[in-house]
Amino acid sequence: MSLDISGMPAEQVEAIAKMAFGDNLGLKLGPVLLGPIFDAILYGIMIIQFQNWWTYCRPTERRVINYLTYYIMLAASSWTFMVIAYSMHNFVYNFGFYTTFLKMPYPTAFPSVGFGMSAAVQAFYVERTFRLNNRNIPLVILLIACILGELTAVIIIVVKCTKVSSELQAGDVIMEIRAWQCLTLATDFMITVSLAWGLWRAKTGWSHTDALVKRLILITLETQLAPTLVMLGFVIEMSIFPASTMGIFFDIMIPKAYTVGYLATLNTRVHLRRDQTASASGGKGDQTRSNAYHLGSGRLQQATVQVDTDTYVESYQLQAPKQGVNRDLMYEEESIENLDYAKNLSKRDLNQPNDKF
Repeated sequence: MSLDISGMPAEQVEAIAKMAFGDNLGLKLGPVLLGPIFDAILYGIMIIQFQNWWTYCRPTERRVINYLTYYIMLAASSWTFMVIAYSMHNFVYNFGFYTTFLKMPYPTAFPSVGFGMSAAVQAFYVERTFRLNNRNIPLVILLIACILGELTAVIIIVVKCTKVSSELQAGDVIMEIRAWQCLTLATDFMITVSLAWGLWRAKTGWSHTDALVKRLILITLETQLAPTLVMLGFVIEMSIFPASTMGIFFDIMIPKAYTVGYLATLNTRVHLRRDQTASASGGKGDQTRSNAYHLGSGRLQQATVQVDTDTYVESYQLQAPKQGVNRDLMYEEESIENLDYAKNLSKRDLNQPNDKF
């Protein structure tokens, strides 16, 4: 429905707004309330991720990545404050008035501020996929063109939204919104596929390296899947119910989805180092893994030799030896001449002459 309410009396505008939102409060106003709640939850997750990054990753991170992270955190905090102000405006300061849900200032600011966050994260992934795919210049040009297309669509949306009087005329910019959605979805999809392909090509055949590559691919899919799915839901919702307020919910969620995925990517190195340290010190589960290179294929194969070394240490305490008969302490105090041979007559006076003869 496209209706110009400029110049109408306030009572008539309130009646029109009540007809638009009052028939189903849960479906019409629920997304407007749930959006800020979920954004606050994701903001808490983002703070924890930033603390981990600050402690473990910041000292060894590149300077440009540090500055980018500071900017994204500042933009995400500003976004959360703006969303809280939007919720307070709707449900506190203008409580009980349906007209407040027709006002345009906040919905107009959402695309521009959100693009400032999502474009920075996309630029980060574009740089990574550029290095991972052997500096593929055509791929980078295509991705940059998509991001510039998003910027163009956002500028057109903001300019056209300033000329409409209420949310009831949102259908006038529906084509620009769909163009922005499709370009963003295409950019995220190409980034995800190119990163996964670059990591897949990095496989060497060593089982330990290939396991690490597979894990990095899964991490890439996980971190990129959240904003892609949110944008996909936004596209589907806009195509089926263009006049629904569910679009506000998706619009609020998109920037935080990018931010949480970005910080998760930066903190991946810490988790990988911990896992490698744990596997190296705890047991031999990972070290008994075979390092065969493409077994069963026609390529060269590497034989795997596993050497297990067990060391046993046995310790015991010897008792002090007893003194023998010939080691009596009296032996050191008396000489041979002072011994008493009275009890051994066969050895007595052997060196004396016999007077009987």
